[in-house]
Amino acid sequence: MNIQLAGYNTDVQNGGNTPETLSASYARISRDPRPINVLRKEAAEEVEKARASNKCIIFDYGHGSVAEHAVFNFDILDVSRLAAEELQSFRLASFTEKSQRYIRIGEDLVIPPELSSGSQGSYSECASKLFQLYNRIYDSLRSSGLAPERAKEDARYVLPLATSCQMGMTVNARELELMVRRMSCHPFEEVRSIAAGLLELVMEAAPSLFLFLRPTAMDTFANSPSPIESLPPDRVVLLDCDDDSKVGSLLIQWSRGSSLDTAAAAWSELDGEGREELFMDALSGLGIHDPLPRIWEFFRAEFQLVLSATAYAQLKRHRLCSRLVSVYDPILGVTVPASISDAGLEDDFMRGISEAERTAGSLAKLYPYMLTNAHRRRVVLRMNGRELYHFSRLREDVHAQWDIREIAHEMMSVLKEKAPLTFILSGGKSQVSDLFRPDMH
Repeated sequence: MNIQLAGYNTDVQNGGNTPETLSASYARISRDPRPINVLRKEAAEEVEKARASNKCIIFDYGHGSVAEHAVFNFDILDVSRLAAEELQSFRLASFTEKSQRYIRIGEDLVIPPELSSGSQGSYSECASKLFQLYNRIYDSLRSSGLAPERAKEDARYVLPLATSCQMGMTVNARELELMVRRMSCHPFEEVRSIAAGLLELVMEAAPSLFLFLRPTAMDTFANSPSPIESLPPDRVVLLDCDDDSKVGSLLIQWSRGSSLDTAAAAWSELDGEGREELFMDALSGLGIHDPLPRIWEFFRAEFQLVLSATAYAQLKRHRLCSRLVSVYDPILGVTVPASISDAGLEDDFMRGISEAERTAGSLAKLYPYMLTNAHRRRVVLRMNGRELYHFSRLREDVHAQWDIREIAHEMMSVLKEKAPLTFILSGGKSQVSDLFRPDMH
């Protein structure tokens, strides 16, 4: 594991080597009538006073939002894909990760620090076999005529979740404090070590912004993913959703200024043509890359999904939603890329999966490390209509990874049956670009 503090924001006009002076000066805006630039200059000249002010405002007054003005950049290298998922589960941060879809992977393995010496031999041996199988599948897929990008994309399904990765992360101090506190009580030592490494680096740069570091009972609860009792019936199940009346009534209320009750009554009186006209008028200025009007955020849909670790790697990027995730569990089966079956490699693939599961079974609580990108987890997902459009634009697009694209298409197909007007212009960018006039781009 290698974690480096790549940078953080500072006051470029007044100097200084800490973001704490920005947090302190911005905190004073609400109570000090002097111009902001004067407050910044004063804080930069008196760093220790600024630090004391931060501690008072954040700890005594409870105004943690001032810590959001401090932003940090980290290089995070040589952590497992499994641990990376824990780090990337936090909403208010930005991540860019090394992609197994575009980069051919070597035998880059993370060994959990708490793994006993007696188990390390079988662990490493199994991982090595999976890496070798990855290379054989890649070479066979290339020989069968598959493009390099698709061959890498599908061969990676046999890689273990212990495969190492690297990422860049940008996060503000308030969210980073939550990360550190929550990850410091995680069941896996690797995740706890990431938390400790992050904290050590930022405490040198901005000690006054990290105060609430003792894990709570809620932090422990948050580190408890749902277990699996049985295989759900389908990979996409719609649990609940609104219909067109939710957005339609709000569009009427917004356009006419009427009460919601009056708007709902007006919606019920509209015929099909009138309802479609209402929606299309609201969407008439929409460009292919534009977010939907905020009214669409009031639409809610809930799904239960069963998806591979590979597909989840795409889903986890959509952080403006609510997700409850299960553990990865062999009871949910595995996703086998069609290209592997078509090339006659499925038997080899499944033998590798079986060996991974046997080794995982000997690792006690560390078993997920030796499961693969093909193994599945269950996700209960709630998204609003605005985020669902964004999800559809990216994940139904022809350039999207095929696994998440199939799941996204199933999700949106169900929603279009339940709320056809709300999602009248949904679809991947490649699918719906012809629906938009040139002047709308």
